[in-house]
Amino acid sequence: MRYLKYLLLLVFSVFSNASESIPLNDLSSLRWENRLIILNKPTDTEHVLSLMNNSLEGINDRHIVWFILKESEALTNYSGRLSESFMSNVRQQYQLKNNTVTLIGKDGGIKSQGSTIDVKALLSIIDAMYMRQREAQLKN
Repeated sequence: MRYLKYLLLLVFSVFSNASESIPLNDLSSLRWENRLIILNKPTDTEHVLSLMNNSLEGINDRHIVWFILKESEALTNYSGRLSESFMSNVRQQYQLKNNTVTLIGKDGGIKSQGSTIDVKALLSIIDAMYMRQREAQLKN
């Protein structure tokens, strides 16, 4: 009986360690599941964060994961962990400049890039996309 107890404890510890999420290293694993909004080094992080938080319904409905990349940390609605190299990998992959807002479609392509954050405009761009229109049709 004592060995069974240790065996169960061992099995439980193996499965609990295996279930820990692998940190997100870049955006490739989010492709085809999520649209992305990346805000690279915005001038007013608190304002941008408040805009994103005030648009939760539209963001969630459109499967958007957003990242606010500050100098040395990232704010996000992504539920997993980010790797230490995540920010530099994303900045390099998309050649992001300071104070840029980048909208990336589910296909991984850049759909919009600018220097001002207008969540309503970004949602409108998404709503005009073929894939989003199909999602809306299937939802109804």
